[in-house]
Amino acid sequence: VIALAWFGWSTGNASAEQRLALVIGNSAYESNLPLSNPQNDAQAVAQLLNTAGFEVVMAFDLSRDIMKQTIEEFAGRVAEKGNDSVALVYYAGHGLQVDGENYLVPVDARLTKEDDLALHGVKLADVMGALQSAPSKIRIVILDACRNNPFSGAAGGRGLAIVDAPAGTIVAYSTAPGTEA
Repeated sequence: VIALAWFGWSTGNASAEQRLALVIGNSAYESNLPLSNPQNDAQAVAQLLNTAGFEVVMAFDLSRDIMKQTIEEFAGRVAEKGNDSVALVYYAGHGLQVDGENYLVPVDARLTKEDDLALHGVKLADVMGALQSAPSKIRIVILDACRNNPFSGAAGGRGLAIVDAPAGTIVAYSTAPGTEA
């Protein structure tokens, strides 16, 4: 099930700054027990961002292909807004690392071994690259994804690895790198 919704600007935003946010909540994992918090957290964050003057795209329970497409479309929308825009991505769901590479886990991921993550996950580096390719004033990525590895047999490191963010990018974790929330 995919739900996408656009929320408009809040009243009182007199600034020329364009604020855009992509909020993803992955809860309904097909090969594991569903997570109870990501969808609720994503909705709460979207409401807060809307109040702060962000135009918000909400997306829930994304497959790998739809997640990649949604990120690309969001980056394109940021590019349309130009250099004075603020781009924010919030992700709640499973996130794993392998050898220092972080992956966001789509709900259709089938992970039984370490190599499966590269095939079925979405690299955080690809998300960062899509955002970096769109001209903007600042990029913010919030990862509410530092959970234990629930996929039997998939090796993955503990928590998420620290990210060497490109200039103009802020990355926030729900817990310290290398630890679990």
